[in-house]
Amino acid sequence: MADVKYLRIELRYPPDLIHPVHRLIDESDDVDRDVLLHGTILNGQDDTFLFYVEGDIEVYADTLRSVDRIREFEVTRIDETGHYVFLTQRRDAVDEAMFGPLQRAGVVVVPPIDFRPNGIAHLTVIGNGEALRGALAELPERIETSVLRIGEYDWRQDLFDPGLTARQFDALAAAVEIGYYESPRAATVEDVAEWIDASPSTASEHLRKAESAMMTAFMELRELS
Repeated sequence: MADVKYLRIELRYPPDLIHPVHRLIDESDDVDRDVLLHGTILNGQDDTFLFYVEGDIEVYADTLRSVDRIREFEVTRIDETGHYVFLTQRRDAVDEAMFGPLQRAGVVVVPPIDFRPNGIAHLTVIGNGEALRGALAELPERIETSVLRIGEYDWRQDLFDPGLTARQFDALAAAVEIGYYESPRAATVEDVAEWIDASPSTASEHLRKAESAMMTAFMELRELS
């Protein structure tokens, strides 16, 4: 396994290449998160995907109905704001350019793919060095590609899924960025609140819930190690 690498990648899509459904995250406050959990991509056939959607599912469903290449979809409610969306869609040229380079021997895309505001998608790929370099080199030039993390693959890292909401993640990321967790602290809850455009009480709640979820997931991972 020494030559099998783990890459965490960020893709930035220009506005005209963003899928209409993912564009909804940018244009509407009603949908907070859109995560591709699993997918089946077959040559010459429609693609089938399972998404996790957080937010107003009716707004999301209306957007699905407005996209011609969405063949059909089904919604399953998880809780008050979370839903699974199982859909089939016709592939277009953007999909082909995006997924084509990653569909090769020596490369595996590890779900989930997390679609975020501003045309950003985060995904994980593993494989041998030569195949990964080839895949990255063939991704469309207009889709800006950044490698966020690289290292030896460890299957246990995929078990560490704290299940943070988008706002909890944003609060945690802001806190790390501005030094809230440094010793001594270089920032306050008020600073975190300003970064995420929230009240201090809301920012504090997001951080408490995120910290609880992170520690719970970490201890569960330790028990499996």
